[in-house]
Amino acid sequence: MPALTYVYGATLGIGGIFGYAGRGSKESLVWGLFFGTILCWCGLRMKDRGPGVRGYPFAIALLASAVLFFLSVNKAMQRGKLWPAAAVAALSFIMGLRYASHFTVYGDLYEYGV
Repeated sequence: MPALTYVYGATLGIGGIFGYAGRGSKESLVWGLFFGTILCWCGLRMKDRGPGVRGYPFAIALLASAVLFFLSVNKAMQRGKLWPAAAVAALSFIMGLRYASHFTVYGDLYEYGV
């Protein structure tokens, strides 16, 4: 799963850079790089499977995905355009489901007894 998290974080960071380059949106640049960096850091910590790590990278990534989902849906509704906000919302929803599955009986935390 860290590979998907890296791709997700890089997509957000690159999207922020393109948003700034295309429309001059500083908001897009800051939030894209912020969430991209957080998610790449979470992906790095997800590789550490020891008992000390437990689930906090997954919880942080789930929180970031949820925030991005709600921000993107709100932006898509305000602007009335689906691209790119709805694409980010869909990607955030899918990744959020993946992170949430980590906390189920079938998730990775089950083997650590958490």
